Amino acid sequence: MTEQWRWIPGYEGVYTVSDLGRVRSEARMLTDALGRRTFRPALILKPQRHSDTEYLHVTLNLGGVRKTALVHQLVLAAFVGPCPDGQEVLHSDDCGENNKLTNLRYGTRSENNLDKVRNGNDHNATKTHCPQRHRYTPENTYHYGNRRQCKACTMARAAARRQARKECAA
Repeated sequence: MTEQWRWIPGYEGVYTVSDLGRVRSEARMLTDALGRRTFRPALILKPQRHSDTEYLHVTLNLGGVRKTALVHQLVLAAFVGPCPDGQEVLHSDDCGENNKLTNLRYGTRSENNLDKVRNGNDHNATKTHCPQRHRYTPENTYHYGNRRQCKACTMARAAARRQARKECAA
């Protein structure tokens, strides 16, 4: 299968993105401030890692205005369309550097969190003990949807509340 390229919405004639997650500046003629025309060849842009996440971004320039764009958002916008309200781009494998079209889809924040749990990337899914060091076992764990709670801690809090009410009433 060959790599497919599509225009990036809002940057038609200037930038394209591929279904493999690569961004390209297309070949074109540019005119500088003095009116000189120069040819700019096509060039694959080198993505950078976003400073506080694992996602890749590129800097796009149109008419002297520079904008940083996340690669996964560009891929879906070009191949699927604009992001629906209340949704975001999801990576099926939770790898922010895998921006292939086959790995991306639109979904809700809740679906994104469920993906993290399913893929074992949620920071709470790997915990084996509660903050008070009680082991999460089937006998010692309450499950509330995607959350779990230590039964020993729950019972201790309830006993402390009962004791506080008893002292307050006396």
